[in-house]
Amino acid sequence: MSFSNPRPASISVDFGTSHTVATIRRADGRVHQQLFDGSPQLPSAVFMNDEGGPVVGADAVHSGRRKPDRYEPNPKRRIDDAQILLGETEIPVTSVIAAVLSRVARECEQTLGALGPVTVTVPAAWGPTRRHVVADAATAAGLGTVDLVAEPVAAASYFVETLGTNVSPGSGVVVYDLGGGTFDATVLRHATTGFDVLAVDGADDLGGLDFDQALAEHLARSVQPDDERWQRLTNPVELADLRHRTAFMDEVRGAKERLSRSASTDLTIPLLDVDAHLTREELELVCTPLVMRTIRVTQGVIRESGLAKEQIAGLFLVGAASRMPLVATLLHRELGIAPSAIEQPELAVSEGGLVAQHTVSTPISVPSPALPPQTATPVAAPVPSPVSAPTGQTMRLQHPSAPPTTSQPTPQSIPGAPPQQMTQPHMATPMPQPPPTGQYPNGPVVPRQGPWIKSKQGIAVLASVAAIVVLAVGALAALQYLPKDRGEQVLSGENQQSDDAAETDSAGAEDDTDDTDGSASTGDDGGFVPLAEAVQGDQVAAMASQHVGSVTQMEVARLDGASVVLTGGDDAIVRIWDTADGRLVDEYRGHQGSIQSLGVVTEAGGRVAVFSSDGDTDDTWYLDDPATSVADRDSQYDSIYWYGLWDGTPAYATDYEVKQLFTGNEITGISTSYGEGLRLVEVGGTLRAVTHYENRVVVTDLASGDPVGGTFDQLPYDIMALAAGQAAGKSLAVTVTGEGAIQAWDLAAAEPFGQPAQELYQTVTGLRVIEIDGKAHVLTVGDQGLSLFSLDTGEQVGESFAEHTGDEAITAAEVTSIDGHQVVVVGTAVGAVEVWSL
Repeated sequence: MSFSNPRPASISVDFGTSHTVATIRRADGRVHQQLFDGSPQLPSAVFMNDEGGPVVGADAVHSGRRKPDRYEPNPKRRIDDAQILLGETEIPVTSVIAAVLSRVARECEQTLGALGPVTVTVPAAWGPTRRHVVADAATAAGLGTVDLVAEPVAAASYFVETLGTNVSPGSGVVVYDLGGGTFDATVLRHATTGFDVLAVDGADDLGGLDFDQALAEHLARSVQPDDERWQRLTNPVELADLRHRTAFMDEVRGAKERLSRSASTDLTIPLLDVDAHLTREELELVCTPLVMRTIRVTQGVIRESGLAKEQIAGLFLVGAASRMPLVATLLHRELGIAPSAIEQPELAVSEGGLVAQHTVSTPISVPSPALPPQTATPVAAPVPSPVSAPTGQTMRLQHPSAPPTTSQPTPQSIPGAPPQQMTQPHMATPMPQPPPTGQYPNGPVVPRQGPWIKSKQGIAVLASVAAIVVLAVGALAALQYLPKDRGEQVLSGENQQSDDAAETDSAGAEDDTDDTDGSASTGDDGGFVPLAEAVQGDQVAAMASQHVGSVTQMEVARLDGASVVLTGGDDAIVRIWDTADGRLVDEYRGHQGSIQSLGVVTEAGGRVAVFSSDGDTDDTWYLDDPATSVADRDSQYDSIYWYGLWDGTPAYATDYEVKQLFTGNEITGISTSYGEGLRLVEVGGTLRAVTHYENRVVVTDLASGDPVGGTFDQLPYDIMALAAGQAAGKSLAVTVTGEGAIQAWDLAAAEPFGQPAQELYQTVTGLRVIEIDGKAHVLTVGDQGLSLFSLDTGEQVGESFAEHTGDEAITAAEVTSIDGHQVVVVGTAVGAVEVWSL
């Protein structure tokens, strides 16, 4: 018996003015968005590089800031132009659009292996000439012959067919589409075969970008309006001012988004170096005229459709800018119709294209000019050039209480080479976003049993329990109060770990330990393995309930010759612990909010300076005197990626500057490459930036931002996490894919290092390069716990350990040594800190 091939996956592409979204429906019915550089939204921007090839997406956005004459940010707005001038080259508009769609084709083919039927959505008001331009571009891009669906039809189909909104046949719906660069309002009638477009209108010059601009102008009028530097921010000419303008608009956009969730927010105005306080009332005052303009258009199309108010069964909001609360409020007030909003309105059109009926004829409210049909040669898949939008580092994991991530300023190339010799480089490691669920193999980590249960004493206790039935029943009944896989410890006579202390208290058991005093459970008094006897995977200590909320940051250092660990938490406290015995040494209480940055720098004289930040204040203090703040100032808007000595000066590195640790003053400008998981590491004695982009690792020069040496491609899957560091006498980077494939790279030699490894039992969310007995290893942290792999052989060392899942997941991890014995210290989402042997 023979079987036919499985039904191929289908793809729906929303080619938008600002962003393009592709949604995939697999043969088994699963629906998900294709990710581009870790995001479901691909910037619809095109840049012509020096080699005469198109660069698409985030790379194009970055390069376009430096060479705007070669840059087209919104090809969809140029649909009526025969040619687009990029640099000195005139390119058919079809070819420019094909460049964007070819990136979609390449990414989807890499995900699926082969492309199935493809739908592309287009505005309902477009006539045949414009539609043919898109269809020709899709064919040239390798998408084949595509079906075209009107965008409002796709949106309405999503609400009705996918979300199950009740719209009876014959009733009308209004689709209000407010995107990043355009606005469209459409009235449709629900027919038995789909949706018929009754009226459509819109504005090509009104979208989310215009709301950002209006808010920026409001700030210029209200915050130090007489300051001459505003001219440099609002009308930048110099490269440095363009960089500040980019950072400013990122701040404005982030503030606008935060005001959709809260009543007020603060933002930093770069160049002026001041903080501004914004309220939702201010935002609504600024944006109301723009929203009212969209409402007038919407009222017009409803009137044009001939439908009475009672005939309209739904008002559907789509487009990223429609999530602003003001939009729904004013629509309801002015139209008398309660709008239907969704969590991610920017994805509705793409996903709706999978279920919408094929449509090519629509009433034309805004006729398109007659253009000759255009064709384009297939566009080769562009090789992304590294550019900069660094995200968090590995080994800092997102926890439920962490603040939402906002986009970071994109740096530009800045003259001024960094020093060639660095001392004491130390990476700051802010928490990355966890990978999307559902992409990785799931399975339990096999917990490592402690050696105690295998001892004669353990066997004797087990025998006693088996002989005494009453005690056995009591022990089994007690298991319901313990975490999974800890029943064996109780049956074998081990004391409960710190996680169970509260439950023991509530059950009425005596407990003389004060959970808030910072004392640790050690091998002597807590049932853990003594450090001298511990092997890889044994727990040697745990500090009991030392933070209220999650551990958000962690660093290791030495104080008076002893190993200490610093932990920052949601409770706004930085605590200093003796790693050997878990004793609380001291703490710093100078912050009001959750600790977001934490770093240590050993000065030339040997004194250790500490930098900590809660996002509002940046404080610097000495490890041996945490009661005294040496310097404090308002927080900058930068992410921090490195701490160390820069030509002997205590410093830290942001996206595009090296700053003095105590004052925050700029020492020199740097240019980091565009990518994710930014790490700074010495390669051949020079500090370099290392990032991952799609399925490759890129090393770049900090002065110019240009790649150094070759790139390292981990085929065929995208990289999900990156670590970099020194081990076995080499500068190494280690990557892991969504499928759990782990590979090390020799950064100086620009070639793979050792043998690849494979994590089969958990989703890996962080990595750490370490050296054990002169050999290079990688420590992985995931949604189940920790694992250790040899980078030489690719084999796992021992079993997985430090099991933590769900609400008790690991949120921070650092490797250090106690009297020559290597350990890993982990912090969790419930505030626990534990020490495990390596």
